[in-house]
Amino acid sequence: MAYYPDLTPFVYGGAEPDPAILNIGWLCSDHAIATAVPDAAFVAALAKIAADPINLYRGSHLCDFCPHPPTILSPGGIPMLDSPRETRGNGEIWVEGQGGLTYVAPALIHHYVVAHHYAPPQAFIDALMAAR
Repeated sequence: MAYYPDLTPFVYGGAEPDPAILNIGWLCSDHAIATAVPDAAFVAALAKIAADPINLYRGSHLCDFCPHPPTILSPGGIPMLDSPRETRGNGEIWVEGQGGLTYVAPALIHHYVVAHHYAPPQAFIDALMAAR
């Protein structure tokens, strides 16, 4: 997964960026993140939307902040990473905000908030809480 700073225009593929669609939570351990202990109501709302991501990808992205998981052999003898489900993501969540803005985040954002105390911008939190 690529790193994009929060609140920058979302770009996917060769499409032109739309200034009304903004990145949230496209994180990488090479870049510092804002942190805070998350509010329980926000975590619950985030869990609900992250459980049903859209724009699914083939495969999954592993959390870059967690330790690298061990390799195991599948029943067919193929080496695979043995990562907990909550540390993998393969889709996006879209949250409509005020003023015609839409926030796009990886479904893995729930893990980032819970496990690593990532603090997304308040505008995203407000939009998600208003959408409940």
